[in-house]
Amino acid sequence: MVAPHNKFAEYKNLVNVHLENFLDRHASLVSATLPRSLYEPVRYAMEGNGKRIRPALVLMSCAAFGGALQKALPAAAAIELVHNFTLVHDDIMDHDDTRRGRPTVHRKWDTDTALLAGDALVAMAYQSLLQTESPHLNRICQIFTDGILKICEGQALDREFEHDDSVTPTRYEDMILKKTAWLLIMCAQMGAILGEANSAQIEHMGRFAEHVGLAFQIQDDLLDITIAQEILGKDFGSDVRRHKRTFLYVQALQHGEKSAQAALREIFMKPEIAQSDILSAQRIFSETGALAAAENAVREHLSQAHACLTELGPGVKTTELRDLIHLILHRNA
Repeated sequence: MVAPHNKFAEYKNLVNVHLENFLDRHASLVSATLPRSLYEPVRYAMEGNGKRIRPALVLMSCAAFGGALQKALPAAAAIELVHNFTLVHDDIMDHDDTRRGRPTVHRKWDTDTALLAGDALVAMAYQSLLQTESPHLNRICQIFTDGILKICEGQALDREFEHDDSVTPTRYEDMILKKTAWLLIMCAQMGAILGEANSAQIEHMGRFAEHVGLAFQIQDDLLDITIAQEILGKDFGSDVRRHKRTFLYVQALQHGEKSAQAALREIFMKPEIAQSDILSAQRIFSETGALAAAENAVREHLSQAHACLTELGPGVKTTELRDLIHLILHRNA
């Protein structure tokens, strides 16, 4: 029996090899007019030792229904390419200096170069997706295209919330559903379709991924303010520095004492937030119970994700999907 982490490493390796071959083929096809200023940043973005959770989810979802992994690899690679597009553009919008422990693309080169690299990643994602051999390719492409638009909506809402103190838990959840969970929904449903799941099973897989995605983002909010930068791989407290209305902020304003609410608002009104402000916000999140509420929310969403897998019925191999839930629950970056 293959250990959970070894199995995940196997999927990650499959994706990495496929991506490397895809990028090599792509480079050879355009080598006659290859602009180094475009493809070097693209390569750099893809070489950051990402966790590959999302493409692995495509493969796991396909395998759960008995599908062939090789047929799912182009779709899995497309997911990873579009995920990296979102990271490159998010880093520009959020003014982040590091990603995966390295300078972000716009810091290593410049903003214009990073924008072009992100655009190229989307086009290359479609090139990979269209290599998928499936009678359901049109449906898969529709899910993929609709999903990218949902992700953009989520990012827009995230930006709007930076200057909005009336964000409620419901509005926050709608934002992270689109910004983070939707990409995982795409992964789970595309993989299930490639595994020939039925309509009800595809719907259950979408709900499973929704809960995993919500848990993942709430946990990200938590890690941003509780894990050291060298472990996290990106700027410590960057959400506070960017005035983001995270799960922690919304919870603190909903349940904190008036003095704590006032102190938190005062921090977020500052145009420039210092390290001491980030530590003060961390203390407020702890004292108001926001940190504990985030931990509870993560566990609850992952419990719901397990329940969705149970609804798939007998004969569906859910062990690897449950291992993924365990992996997310215990991650620290």
